[in-house]
Amino acid sequence: MKRNAVKSRQWFETFFAGLYGRVLAGQIDPARTRRQARLIKRVLGLRKGQSALDCPCGQGRLTVPLARLGLKMTGVDLTRPFLAKARRAAGTSHVGVDFHHSDMRTLPFDGRFDAVINWFSSFGYFDDAGNLATARAAWASLKPGGQFLVEVINKSFLLSHWHNGRDEVINGVRIVNNHRMDRTSHVRDTWTMSRGGRIERRRLCMRVFNGTEMRALLKQAGFVDIRLLGHSAKGAGRFTRHSRRFIAVGRKPIG
Repeated sequence: MKRNAVKSRQWFETFFAGLYGRVLAGQIDPARTRRQARLIKRVLGLRKGQSALDCPCGQGRLTVPLARLGLKMTGVDLTRPFLAKARRAAGTSHVGVDFHHSDMRTLPFDGRFDAVINWFSSFGYFDDAGNLATARAAWASLKPGGQFLVEVINKSFLLSHWHNGRDEVINGVRIVNNHRMDRTSHVRDTWTMSRGGRIERRRLCMRVFNGTEMRALLKQAGFVDIRLLGHSAKGAGRFTRHSRRFIAVGRKPIG
């Protein structure tokens, strides 16, 4: 008799549940969120009425402010509780946002958007094939001439400022984080989150990129006119290997 195989869950299917939702909600204040939304619109050169996909959108932190700036927004996420919070946020702000539950490797869109936005180190969740599939799904979701924006930590900076862990409190949640990087440039973290008597342990495994690697991946996915910008709290500027974070933008060819 054959036993039914039990499919093991991937880290990103469980990591964002529970206390991490509270951490995420407290990581960036509303004023900084509004600045980031304006920065995204400016970097992409988007005009009022143009369409954009926030993928993954999480709790709608940027989706809703971008809609308030006049963009026609759609949000996609795999975490259903985050989508519920995002829908409530859109309702409270009186903006119309179309939210979908989907894996970002297999998006249910075809040439619909002027831009696809992947923000705050939300790229690199998978192995190399899965990360390429993510970029190709974004490419397929864009109109000809549309742009894909990715914002991530810079691997070169991370390696030169490496530490094996941290201990901090965000929004009332204590986080003890231990991490290492493997030979495939995947950071493997163990997070222990606690609040009151509640303790949760989560693991993540994320691919990190330097500028050269990100440019090559976007090119492989079919993007052209790829540009890199350094990103900090002050905004976007010249990208160097010393930039803590960076923004990559690629364009889908016309014709």
